[in-house]
Amino acid sequence: MERPEGTTLGRFSFFVILLGICATGHAQRSFVTAFMENHSESPPTSLQLYLVTYDKEATVTVTVAQPRFNQTVYIDRDSSRLVTLNYTYMITEKKVTTKAVLVKSSVDISVFAFSSSPSTADAMSCLPFEDLGTEYYISTPASGTSKQFAVANGLEETVLVNITASGSITFNGVEYRKGQSFSFFLEYQQVIQFQSSEDLTATRISSTAPVAVFSGQKCFSWASSCDTLVEQLYPMQNWGNLFAVFPLLDHTQDSISIIAANPDTAISIEGQWKSKRYNLQEASYTRFSLSEMVIINSSQPIMVTYLLQDEKPNLVTNYDPFFTTVPPSLATRKFYKFVTQNTYYNFLLIVSQAASPEFYLDQHLLDFYNVSMKEFNGFYSWEVSLGKTDGQHEIYHRSEPFTIYVYGIENYVSYGYSMGQETIYPDAPSTPDPPPENSTSQGILHCLSHGAEYQLPSHLLSEANLEVPDVHLEDPECRAQLDGDFALIKIPFTGCGSDVLNEGEKTYYINTIYGTIPGTSIHRIEIPVTCEMETKETLDFSFQPKVTDVVSLGHYNVSLKLYQTGNFNNLVTTYPHEVDLYGSLHVEFKVESDDAHLQILVEKCKASPSLEESEQIYYLIQQGCSKDSTLQTHLVPDQRLQRFSFHVFKFDNFPEVYLSCNVIICHNGTAPNRCTQGCFTSRHRRDARSSKVQLASARLSQGPITIMSDHPQNTGTVPFSALAVVIGVMGSLTVLGLFLQKHHYRRRDYTLLQDTSN
Repeated sequence: MERPEGTTLGRFSFFVILLGICATGHAQRSFVTAFMENHSESPPTSLQLYLVTYDKEATVTVTVAQPRFNQTVYIDRDSSRLVTLNYTYMITEKKVTTKAVLVKSSVDISVFAFSSSPSTADAMSCLPFEDLGTEYYISTPASGTSKQFAVANGLEETVLVNITASGSITFNGVEYRKGQSFSFFLEYQQVIQFQSSEDLTATRISSTAPVAVFSGQKCFSWASSCDTLVEQLYPMQNWGNLFAVFPLLDHTQDSISIIAANPDTAISIEGQWKSKRYNLQEASYTRFSLSEMVIINSSQPIMVTYLLQDEKPNLVTNYDPFFTTVPPSLATRKFYKFVTQNTYYNFLLIVSQAASPEFYLDQHLLDFYNVSMKEFNGFYSWEVSLGKTDGQHEIYHRSEPFTIYVYGIENYVSYGYSMGQETIYPDAPSTPDPPPENSTSQGILHCLSHGAEYQLPSHLLSEANLEVPDVHLEDPECRAQLDGDFALIKIPFTGCGSDVLNEGEKTYYINTIYGTIPGTSIHRIEIPVTCEMETKETLDFSFQPKVTDVVSLGHYNVSLKLYQTGNFNNLVTTYPHEVDLYGSLHVEFKVESDDAHLQILVEKCKASPSLEESEQIYYLIQQGCSKDSTLQTHLVPDQRLQRFSFHVFKFDNFPEVYLSCNVIICHNGTAPNRCTQGCFTSRHRRDARSSKVQLASARLSQGPITIMSDHPQNTGTVPFSALAVVIGVMGSLTVLGLFLQKHHYRRRDYTLLQDTSN
């Protein structure tokens, strides 16, 4: 039994701390996934992770230990973001590696992984940690020469994994045949992949702590082509006893596999034209071609997988197989979000015992789409043609649970995944209220950093006998444009008749959308629109070294950027970035908005040797006042900017320094305000403490930076990590972070603590 080198206890502890941090009332969610080997092992082969939010905005970090990958994104509510890992993160090794991909979110999200290359593709719905388990059985398609599965650890410091093979598996140079077992350790953020020319179906995996398990094929031979198949498997605890299986795309030769974990598992398969009976023993399976709709019943829990392999040309002539699990039909979910890509002809299959087709897909009833319906023994299916659509979608029913399959086809590529087997998360959003009967009159307002956008359904215009050019703002020259099924009108905060109203501690941007009969002043549509922001919002800076590469959208964006010189015209974009030991850091704070009346104030910046509470704190800025003799404020062309430079420094006897900053955003219309007051003297501090603020936080970074080692007083090169943030959320402003880790030098003016080593 081998214990490979792995991550340290410190890394594990760091991860546990992350799991313990969440906003009040918002539950975190974490995932671990893997980029299994694709037969196309070169660019542009990639793993595409779609991160989808529900009713809360999210901060999501994606990390790989080695090769190092660290990216954090901010996602607005009911939105999605794409994070792509290139082919270097593919598992090609025949041993334990640190290529497990961790996804950690501040709130509940869904994650979808697309393994993609120009010649092959597949996808899977990733399972959160809550749905991982300690007992699995592998299912792999029968044909092909490169069956494979992977096991990943993203939860514990060390996990002991045992494999009982159902076919030939080689590990550490030793070949294990059917019925033989071997064990190994996986440490935190480690993954291992096994491959075989033999069928590995019913291979058993057990572990001392929950792990993630993935299965498929590197090269599934089909129609003289080679196709990659991937799927994340469910542990035995999520298996079921009842399955309604409907052929996809009217196929008649797709393959179904049934795996049993317990002895004497009685299985009945009821079809329209014939029935079958099986009695499976522990770690055994059966396969059959799906030529019709079937209902599968079992006396004990089983796992069912679906391989789409029938080649029946319709939209495209040649498309590849895909591989997915079949969710049990006793589903408990009434609401899903899913993702499609516009390079495919996409489809959605809904399976339910609900006779009423009152499903709402992207806020439309199913009859809005091209739908085919089937029924068998009290189960119904609706196959919806979505066309070449891209991005996130949502589907829900007023009262009945259901399961779904999402799949897409194109020449020589395809993908497919299912949903409905996962556990309901305690903090999951409830089923949305269906649109009212006059839902076509309900537009959608987005308040963004540069202004606002309003989507007005085209059907409403038809009912009012209006055209898209008849829709305008207070300034009639500012007109809507056609955008799919909507009239899209862009509303700048300064222009097109927009007004700014300041009330108390809030600022409102106001305009009105009109639908006007041409040649008249008669409005058949009149929609007031308002975007608001707090006139004083405090943004907390706090940092951790495991975050990087941030982009965000929102009502306002706020950024902290690092520049190489005090001219602020050469942004640091390449890391590691070297800084001279006696050099300075040049930072810029900026609120990014088209509203020129906004102001920014860096109210506090403090340095400390740890992210934890520390008695050793050194203030660079306090109450808006400079506290460091090296701090230099730069003139800026715009009140939405603040720029500073200061010398590199270090706490004695500590290897690293953290900088935490509070930023305040104000509006000119509220003057005098905290931004115009600037530096507070002691007599003003009571007012500062009593002012109302709203807090938001994020941990984001870019780096590392190293100190040049050729200076005579510098004894070596030490990492020096900088974190840069660009964050924005509607109705609140965000948080920026900078983590500094520097080499010590003894210049009296810049040493923060007295050196007592001599």
